Amino acid sequence: MLSKIKKLLQFRIKRWHVAMWGWDEKDIRVLICLEDVIWYWAVLEWLFWDVQTYVCHYSDFIKLPKWVRNIRGHWDDDDPEYEATWEDWYGDSLHSIWHCNVCDPLLQWVWKHKDFHKAWPQWELTLDEAREKFAHDPEIWEWVEKALKEHKEYDAEKAAEKLE
Repeated sequence: MLSKIKKLLQFRIKRWHVAMWGWDEKDIRVLICLEDVIWYWAVLEWLFWDVQTYVCHYSDFIKLPKWVRNIRGHWDDDDPEYEATWEDWYGDSLHSIWHCNVCDPLLQWVWKHKDFHKAWPQWELTLDEAREKFAHDPEIWEWVEKALKEHKEYDAEKAAEKLE
């Protein structure tokens, strides 16, 4: 009886997972993986990644009061001599607090339970290979190009700020 209930509650689903690594156009790799996970880990990952990261992203628009940002402290356990303001170490918004204490720990907890030790089929492609092989489904590689463009714009903004 218990084994039948376990089978009912722990059915597995297969789904495609697409990721990327690298920020330099020549080094970017598109990773395509076929996952085989228990349904509730997939649902939790969706909640904590697809839904939760919107909260994480938009918390960047909630700025902390100046008196909090000016608190000085020794935030780095590896270098106890280094002293910085809250703003220099954590930023000026709720984003880093939310990300470090809520968003990331929840995702790490889910990923720890997702059977990553299993050998899932996976492919690593360059951006050009992904464009060629998945021309029929541009959604797979277009977001990589968008992320690359945003990163280039960010780098250009930072370079312009340094010149000022």
